[in-house]
Amino acid sequence: MYELFILGELTAGSKHGYVLQDILKNAMGPFRQISAGTLYPLLTRLVRQGLIRQRPENGRAGARERKVYEITDAGRARFRALMESPLEYGAETELVFQCKLVYFRFVPKEVRLACLEQYLRFLRHNWKHVDDCEFLLNMQLPEPEAQRVQLLRVFDRRKRVIAADIAWVENELERTRAEEEDGEANPGGERQSRTTREGE
Repeated sequence: MYELFILGELTAGSKHGYVLQDILKNAMGPFRQISAGTLYPLLTRLVRQGLIRQRPENGRAGARERKVYEITDAGRARFRALMESPLEYGAETELVFQCKLVYFRFVPKEVRLACLEQYLRFLRHNWKHVDDCEFLLNMQLPEPEAQRVQLLRVFDRRKRVIAADIAWVENELERTRAEEEDGEANPGGERQSRTTREGE
């Protein structure tokens, strides 16, 4: 997921390492942080793999010169492959989906639709799991009664949260299917509208 985040952010434009760290901290929320000890070794690995490059800010090398990271053509290809890869269902599925969602503007319509449909299946599977647990609880009537009632409240909350997410994804799928395909990404990675191209 962190690799996708870095490549996605650099597809949007060159950035300092500390800027990448700040953006990632904000994206992950206040209780899930990434340290410099995790981020910078990953940046170094991506540089070695040729997916991103590092250059001095303003092109001037020096002992105190800050470094800027930018994506390479190989990095753009890797980013596209990560965006096209199916969602793996597990504990990180929601975070990976949210990360992909941020960079939807850089990929074609069919990639966005596939990702939304995969996440919708994930949500429906989760909803069915909770519904099955609720059914068993009502059938078995475990003691004490107060605990059973509380568990049912927990299941009800979970189903409502999932149902709201399902409704959002279904609406997004409908909106995406209805929109015109904007065309291929431009060299900077961002999608370019048909209207813009025809006016050039």
